[in-house]
Amino acid sequence: MRIISRRRLREFWQARKEDSSRAQRDLSAWYKAAKSAAWTNFGALKQTFGSADQVGNCVVFDVGNNRFRLVGRVNYRRGIVYVLSVMDHAEYDKGNWVDACGCNRPPPKRVNVQTRHRKERTDGYKRRRPNTA
Repeated sequence: MRIISRRRLREFWQARKEDSSRAQRDLSAWYKAAKSAAWTNFGALKQTFGSADQVGNCVVFDVGNNRFRLVGRVNYRRGIVYVLSVMDHAEYDKGNWVDACGCNRPPPKRVNVQTRHRKERTDGYKRRRPNTA
C-alpha cells in the first residue's frame, strides 16, 4: 500500500512531549505493516489490523496497544491509505474527529474523463470529420 502521508505521522510524534519516542516507535511500526500490505477489501485489512474499525468512509486503526488512534481513508482499488488524522485516545473519545475528517460524508463522485473534456469545450467549436468524398 502507498501511505499518504508519513508527514502527518511525523508531525504527531514530534508534537508529543512526554511520549514522543513511544509514538514514533508505534506509528513507525504501523507504517511498516501498512506499507507492506496489499489489501483488496476491509476483510483483508482486518486480517492485518484486527482492531481496525470502519466508521463511515474511514478506517480507525488502534496503534500502540490502543494508546493512539489513526484515522485514514483506504482506496483498496488503487492501493492507497490516506492518513487523515492521528490522535491520542483521550482526543479520540471527544468525538470531534468525525466531522473534521468527513468520515460520514459520501466519497467524491467519479468523473468520466471523456465527458469532462466534452463539457469543457465552450467556444462553440465542433469537430468535423474530414471530407472523404
